[in-house]
Amino acid sequence: MIPVYICDDEPAVSVLLKKLIGDQIMIAERDMGPLQVVDNPVSLLELQKNAEIPAVYFLDIDFPGYMSGLELAVKLRQYDPRGFIVFITAHGDMMFETFRYRLEALDYIVKGEPSVMAERVNACLESICERLMREPDGKSAYCSLKLFDSVRHIPLQEILYFEAMGSRHTLVLHMDNEILEFNSSLNHFEDKLGAGFWRCHRSFLVNRSRIRSVQLKENMVELDNGETCLLSRKAKAEYASALRRV
Repeated sequence: MIPVYICDDEPAVSVLLKKLIGDQIMIAERDMGPLQVVDNPVSLLELQKNAEIPAVYFLDIDFPGYMSGLELAVKLRQYDPRGFIVFITAHGDMMFETFRYRLEALDYIVKGEPSVMAERVNACLESICERLMREPDGKSAYCSLKLFDSVRHIPLQEILYFEAMGSRHTLVLHMDNEILEFNSSLNHFEDKLGAGFWRCHRSFLVNRSRIRSVQLKENMVELDNGETCLLSRKAKAEYASALRRV
């Protein structure tokens, strides 16, 4: 899931934004959350300084007694260079300032009529989902899956392997704390995910970063959680050949 942060020092605005964003996530069944609210830049930076995946930030511009929202965004870019930043402002003329700070902001939502703000929030969330799905292979920290009428964005580091079941294009995605079953093909994800994943068998596509060992005698690939996948003769030969070249 994609974390979402609201940073605004006006309680009324924070409450409104939390409701607008939360409603849009729920209505469109977006794979986003948790939704966290903080009232100052220092607290947000403390939350995000060890971030491993991109997040969505709705930031106020003015924080009396602290750094500005623009300065906050510059620091967030150091921790999360691919995060999505939306400024919430009482001023409608801040775009030039973001250029001066060399910030790539997704939008500038002016505080005001809740219905207008809701439309802008929804447009931002929709744009973020579309961008994640369009990102080139190898540059995205997520794997996007269409499940019924919703889309899930799965952090790559949580994926152990994909397993093909039967002959009806049914895949099972094995993750650290969840298993998902859906219709697709291993060929699709092998092409989409690129070199970070290995087709070790016609029925298995494994996350290379989660492999603990390759057991050539047993024809098995062991994952770091102890689970195993089959190793085909073709993949075994490719692996042995790669070892000889090292």
